[in-house]
Amino acid sequence: MSGIVITCPDCSTRYKATAASIGDEGRTVRCVKCGSTWFVPAPDVIDALIADPDALALADNVAEHTKPPVTTVPVSDFRPEPNPVMDETPPKLSRPAPPIGADVVMRNHVDSEKLARRRRTIRFIWGVPLVLVIIAAIIAVLNRQDIVNRIPQMASIYQSIGIEVRAGGLEIDPPQARTVLVDGEPVIRVESVVRNLTRQSKTVPLIELTLHDADGQGLLQWYVEPNPSRIEGRGRLVFTSEIMDPPTGAVGLRYNFVDDMELAAASGL
Repeated sequence: MSGIVITCPDCSTRYKATAASIGDEGRTVRCVKCGSTWFVPAPDVIDALIADPDALALADNVAEHTKPPVTTVPVSDFRPEPNPVMDETPPKLSRPAPPIGADVVMRNHVDSEKLARRRRTIRFIWGVPLVLVIIAAIIAVLNRQDIVNRIPQMASIYQSIGIEVRAGGLEIDPPQARTVLVDGEPVIRVESVVRNLTRQSKTVPLIELTLHDADGQGLLQWYVEPNPSRIEGRGRLVFTSEIMDPPTGAVGLRYNFVDDMELAAASGL
């Protein structure tokens, strides 16, 4: 018997069930609608009782007084009569992952190699211009004075990025001034170096030195004539100057090159 119909004795709600769900020994069920419980015999017993009405009445009487000790199961486990006979849908089984073949491994390897080559190409495309820019910057710094001598306008560009250059190709290291005693008298001794930043021989102009106070006011000014007066390309010249009886209140020293025309203008000649 593929399916049976069971009816609630109290509210007459009908349910369809399968023989397997009832079992060989029958089971006690509960109505979902009214909550009543009753015992449903095994399907074979039901078939025999239907064939003999007197036996069915006797079975109902016996079942009422001698119910077997089985677990009560709610009728909600069964479906109402309008629904088809209960048929459990088998659970869906996930398909196992297909085995990875040699062709897949080879394709993945080729894709990885392509990606690696693409990354190397991108690094090369960006790296070469960057290296060229760095090399050009180094050359521009090392040969800055030659560049400025040929293109004087470049001096302002170098100075704007903090690189000191001289339009004439000469520069003075910051002078070192110290007070010494000569025959018991204080003397300010100034020492510095003049550098030729070009490859050509250069004539060194007069060097103007000025002692100033804390407010920047000049206290004493004098000129130093370097000896020798010319410096070879990339050469250097050390000069020293001394001032007797220095003024009080001097806290700093300014220095600069002065050509003959500037000196004549300052002298009023």
